[in-house]
Amino acid sequence: MNAEMTAALKPATAGGLLFVLLWSSGYLGAHYALLGFAPFTATVLRFAGSALVIGLWVLVWKRPSVSRPDLWRAALAGLFLQAGFFGFIYAAMATGASAAAAGLIAGLMPVTTALGAALFIGEPLGRNTLPGAVIGLGGVGLVLAPMRDTPGTLLGVTLAVCALLSLSGGTLLQRRHPTQLEPRLALLVQLLVALFVLLPFAAREGFAMQPSWPSVLGVLWVTLINSCCGLLLYLWLLRTGSAREVSGWFYLVPPITGVMAMVVLGDRFGPWQWAGFALAAAGVWLAQRNPQGAATETPRRESP
Repeated sequence: MNAEMTAALKPATAGGLLFVLLWSSGYLGAHYALLGFAPFTATVLRFAGSALVIGLWVLVWKRPSVSRPDLWRAALAGLFLQAGFFGFIYAAMATGASAAAAGLIAGLMPVTTALGAALFIGEPLGRNTLPGAVIGLGGVGLVLAPMRDTPGTLLGVTLAVCALLSLSGGTLLQRRHPTQLEPRLALLVQLLVALFVLLPFAAREGFAMQPSWPSVLGVLWVTLINSCCGLLLYLWLLRTGSAREVSGWFYLVPPITGVMAMVVLGDRFGPWQWAGFALAAAGVWLAQRNPQGAATETPRRESP
């Protein structure tokens, strides 16, 4: 690798690592937000606040060109990537899944995406994908086993799996039907779609809230830092590299979320659970390794 290639990789590497930190921190922010807000109410507040910030940015900046097909693609992606994923994951955490468990399950996204790509869009299944999936699921089992008797864990884990499938489905959708919308506009469309889809669910909760400083700060964190900064960074990474390269950073999500939950929330994990976090990360990493000499994916410009 020459000096020019090394220099080009540094911004993407730094951006990928920063994205993992922002993404992982979102589970902690959601934990605090859910202390004072019902799950769909918190999600709607997140989307409304993020849409307001991004919308103002779009208005004051040079307005990008728009095509109707691209708007529809961004809207459909938002249904899965925003409304589906965050709606399910917040409901999972409100039901009984811990921040660490939610991050662990969602961190399997590259594995489920690779399996889905082989099943539904005809991409070749890598030699390491199935072994990686088995190892990753084994790691998840080790982490969740001690939590099985905690009330709400089973339902929470089920909802988190639904969130994972929604995230993978949205990723596959934008891979199959990429949009050329400018990243800010693509994100704004996604947020508005998710807001209107989940608004009836929040209304059914009665927009239940008992705000406190921790819960308000949690909502602000997931809105400004996790949603605006994190998702714009994700869009930038997608536009500067392949979707597979971007999803490759997800193998770091399970252990980083576990460490954050221990430091910030005071969660305690036994040796077997830490081994599970490591196995989950190793499984996701392995599932994305192509055999030597295998064809690599051609980078393309995409945004969810």
